[in-house]
Amino acid sequence: MFKNKYFTTGLGIYVNYWMLGMVLILLSSNMGFVTTQFNTDAAGITFLISIEGLTRSATVYISGWLSDRFGRKPILCLSPFFEVIFLIGIPFAPSYGVAALLSVFAGLSHAFVDSASYPSLVECFPKTPGTATVIIKAFVATGGITLPLIIGFFVNRGMFYGYTFFLIAGIYLINGLFLLTRKFPKANQIEVSSDGKQITRTEFAVEPVLKKEGLALIVIGFTSNAIFSGFQIWMPTFGQKILGMTQIGSLKLITYYSIGALVSVFILAKLLQKTVKPVLVLVIYPIIGITSLILILLIRTEAVATVGFILIGLSSAGVLQMAQTTMGELFYKNKGATMAMVSTAGGIASAVVPAVTGMILRYSNIIYVFYFMMIIFVIGISAAIFAKLRYDKVTN
Repeated sequence: MFKNKYFTTGLGIYVNYWMLGMVLILLSSNMGFVTTQFNTDAAGITFLISIEGLTRSATVYISGWLSDRFGRKPILCLSPFFEVIFLIGIPFAPSYGVAALLSVFAGLSHAFVDSASYPSLVECFPKTPGTATVIIKAFVATGGITLPLIIGFFVNRGMFYGYTFFLIAGIYLINGLFLLTRKFPKANQIEVSSDGKQITRTEFAVEPVLKKEGLALIVIGFTSNAIFSGFQIWMPTFGQKILGMTQIGSLKLITYYSIGALVSVFILAKLLQKTVKPVLVLVIYPIIGITSLILILLIRTEAVATVGFILIGLSSAGVLQMAQTTMGELFYKNKGATMAMVSTAGGIASAVVPAVTGMILRYSNIIYVFYFMMIIFVIGISAAIFAKLRYDKVTN
């Protein structure tokens, strides 16, 4: 990978996801500050997160189609600039309505980065597409580890919470300019080996069917992002309401979750270089996740929660990326558009799950939010088993 001529291009993409790992939990991690600023409650903030997810899901397929048609680079390079508008605007937003409008820009940014990044990485590293895409999760997880440290630095010094937003915006802007100088491979180009044979296409016993295995992968796109969004938003609340942790202490649960995700990426990167197929990961990981969640809910102690959230972080890392990779493998002729379908489902999850869980918390308590997450796990496991059976049938 390091000797690949597109290595620096990949690096710029990964830095975007390091920043995205922070942005995805930025509002929920500053819940106390933003609820006061916008005169709302926790459910109101989750609705802002839902607006981002709704915008992302509404535009990611279109941006994927545009990246197929006009190339990955222009679409990818627009993403950081949309994000900067959100990051600079939120700390100065005078009202909830303005914050909602700014969340639309965040959604556009996330749609553009997903629709261009995944196919770009597959095309930059055609011999190791699974490893190339799962590394995204490592950078997202690293962002999740980094953000509580940055917030703690400013909060402990009594400084304005917006400095965290401004710092992330500055890095986003620099990286966007860096990506403008990088080279990208031609979109949907099928590379060949020295003897003229294709090296990126899987041989099919029967043609894949989008309404069957494709739909199952799209469902996994929803459940995987639902799990990621749900836990990232509500782990600190669980720590405070159920385990009696302080606000800063409860943010450590996000760090533990992210550490598990980071460890998982290294495990997957090694396994994917051998004989393990991404579709197998889609089955095994959610089973580990739901088992860990059951233990957390049965044994409500800080020690069990720490271990449990590490395991859930481990088991959720890479699932979306494995669904993306499998979709690109089965429907390789239109990677940008078909992989964007998985991202669209993930965007819908980003909109629906914060809104639904916010309403659950408004009329009930945090435990029922995690019961809801258990249902999501069951749906994801069912879709993964079906996708695995279909994958085995259509591939040699």
